[in-house]
Amino acid sequence: MPGKSKINFIEIIIAILIILLVTLVVYPKFLDIIRKSNEAASRANLTALRNAIAVYYGENEGHFPSENIVEEILSDDGKYIKYIPELYCPPYHNPTTEITTKPTGDSGKWAYQVEDSQDRQAGEIWIDCNQKDSKGVIWNTY
Repeated sequence: MPGKSKINFIEIIIAILIILLVTLVVYPKFLDIIRKSNEAASRANLTALRNAIAVYYGENEGHFPSENIVEEILSDDGKYIKYIPELYCPPYHNPTTEITTKPTGDSGKWAYQVEDSQDRQAGEIWIDCNQKDSKGVIWNTY
């Protein structure tokens, strides 16, 4: 019987090694899938915010939301959008729903342009992150 327990022990070790190997191969792909899905959600949320601003603009005779009340106006009573959606630029920034009117270039927040400037038009909203997504596109170009 001593030989049989040695065989069982070797079989267990081999099974553990196979499980470990499969985990090492699959886990990075799983993390990549999660990152890509978060990125896709952020891009879709950007579209939803842009649509809400466009509807506000249309209903308010060509005026965009003002600087200090953009978040409240858009999500007030769910008229334009039910809530400010989450932005997540993995792995550079934590998830947030904040909208800044004073973008720093890499805050990881939604950025809203209050008035026309050299680079952006009033009413424009974008992602304030100068890092690249998984496709190699810089976030603030969306």
